[in-house]
Amino acid sequence: MLTGFSLFVALGMPQIAHALNDCLAGDFQDRRGLAEIRIANDNPTNQFTYRPRCVTISEGTRVRFAAIPDFGMHPLYGGSVSGGQATIDPSSPIGSFTSGSEGERMLVDAGEFPYFCDFHFAAGMKGSIVVVPQLFADGFD
Repeated sequence: MLTGFSLFVALGMPQIAHALNDCLAGDFQDRRGLAEIRIANDNPTNQFTYRPRCVTISEGTRVRFAAIPDFGMHPLYGGSVSGGQATIDPSSPIGSFTSGSEGERMLVDAGEFPYFCDFHFAAGMKGSIVVVPQLFADGFD
């Protein structure tokens, strides 16, 4: 029986075979079906990581980004990090957050959307969001 991700692949949907911002397929936390999630650098033992760092959500999920203490210290951009270089993606629905301590985006299109802290990506402050169509939101379990 095919379930969630295997059905996603079997139907010809893109599989995460690469590692955008060091997120491998097994790293993604499943948050499909939730109306809202929060991504923050709130790990008390390492504030240079996001939680969850790699996450799968459904189309139409509201993503709340939080920066501690604020985005002035941890500016967040939609884009990828490769070979030690960060590249902002101007077409990313994540956009940017450079002030305040919270911001949100509603991700309505399927795809993979990496993000990073412009000051601390080399320390591991980066992640990726995979948005799957509502059709796949229940995982077919």
